[in-house]
This record gives sequence, structure tokens and C-alpha cells, in this order.
Amino acid sequence: MVAKALTTRPADALWEQGRHYLAGTGRAAAAARARELAGSSMACNIGWLTGVAADASTAATNTAGYEQLAALLGDLPTTTWLEADAPHLGVDVSPELCLRNLRIVAEGLPSGRFIQIGAEDATRTDAVLGTVLAAHRQGLPVRATVQANLHRSEEDVERLIHAGTPVRLVKGGFRETAATALQDPAHIDTAYLRYARRIAAAGVPLTLATHDARMWRQLLPALSGTPVEMLLGVLPAEARRLRAAGVPVRLYVPFGTDWQGYVAKRVSDAEAAGVSGHAATYEERGE
Repeated sequence: MVAKALTTRPADALWEQGRHYLAGTGRAAAAARARELAGSSMACNIGWLTGVAADASTAATNTAGYEQLAALLGDLPTTTWLEADAPHLGVDVSPELCLRNLRIVAEGLPSGRFIQIGAEDATRTDAVLGTVLAAHRQGLPVRATVQANLHRSEEDVERLIHAGTPVRLVKGGFRETAATALQDPAHIDTAYLRYARRIAAAGVPLTLATHDARMWRQLLPALSGTPVEMLLGVLPAEARRLRAAGVPVRLYVPFGTDWQGYVAKRVSDAEAAGVSGHAATYEERGE
């Protein structure tokens, strides 16, 4: 895989090639970028690039880090939200532990902000979705992510609609087998359009998280006011163009010292897009 090959490059070379995909390595850099984006009328989710918690102790350490990040939002523009990955908070240990830790983080979140929970590979999807739905039932300000490529997503969309849980819709950011996910890009596009229209028709808050302008062109005329979410550093001119046209734009703004896998993925996607000449080559956030 290209992304894995890229991680074998010297760290300084990879950093120079992909640093524009990151706010930086510390919280202060992420805060500065959030303020900068707000000055351009763009919202953002700040995400922390850290390790997966394989035990309760690591999950507790990560939770403390997310608590600090949640507190930081109080000094940032109101359009700044928190991005959290369930594996950081212990979902691999147990969904119950993850929910408890998510509750701790939410307690420190300023009023009116949200925690956007990221998508994971298919083996984790059930645990992550269950945690998000449980958190929403408890009144926590969470938002789910649905991957249009997964076979299970039609049922998941209906569960989230029934619960009234806000949805960020992505095409899919992980390599999946045919047993778990659609493989034909055209079929994924069709699913993306169908789920977006279904969620919007149900009146559930929706964010279109894709870099594929074809999806924007087909959906936005009928879904006025629906935000488009993109990744920091990916097609920035398109983000500015959308915002100038009155489309709400939200960027994923990552920071952290555990950045190499994420940056390698972004560089790999950029190289693939350059070869194909097609922006849809950019995958979503998954590594």
C-alpha cells in the first residue's frame, strides 16, 4: 500500500511533504488554526492524533487529554467542535468504558458545542454506533459518522434517523472486503446520494463530508444550508469557493505527535488524485 510505503520515508521528509494537512503537533497550534478559519467564516472540528487505547489505563490517559481539549474550546469560536475517535476512549476494551469516558469529556464541553465521533473500520462499527446512540440517549452532544460504502449503512441510517442523532456522511475511509462493503465507486456514489437524501428528508441534521464535487453538485441545490466538511489541506481552493458561494464549510483540523500515519495517508491520496486527475480519488479520514 502506498500510504504504508510513505511511512518508511524519513520523518522530516514526510513532515515537509504533508505538514499542511496538520494544524501542528500541539493544542495551541490547533487553537490558532481554528481562530484563523473562523476569520474566513469557516467552522472546524479539532481532532487529536493519538494512540488507540488497548487497555483502561491508556483510555483514561486519552480521556484526560480530550478533557483538556474540550476545555480549550471555551476560548475558541463557537463554531469550533471536538472530534473524538472511539478507539482512543476505549471502545476496543468495552463500549461501556468508552461511553463512560465520552461522558467525562462531554461534561467539560462548552454549551452549544458537539463531539463528532469518527468512523472506524467495519469490525468496530457496531460498537462505535452503539456507543454513539447510547450517548445520544443520555443527552450527550454527539454526532455520528456513517460510511456510505458499508453494506450495513442503510440499516444504520434508519436507526440514527429514528433516534434523531445528527449524521456526518462519508463515502468510506477504510479498505474493506466485498463481504462488508461496496467495491464499485459508482455503487458507492449511488449509496451516498440515497443516504444523504433520506437523512435530509427525515429532518435529521446532516453534514456532507466528501471532497467529490459531483456529490455537492447533485445534492446542494436541493439541500440549501447543508454543510460540507473537508479535511484541512485537501482542496483548499474548493473549500474557499464553496464558502464564497454561501455553503457552510467545516474542516477537520488535526494535531498531535502521532501524525505520521495520517499524513502518509493524505500524501498518498494526493498522489493518487494527481495521477487520476479526479478529486474523488481522495478518500475520507481513515488511515
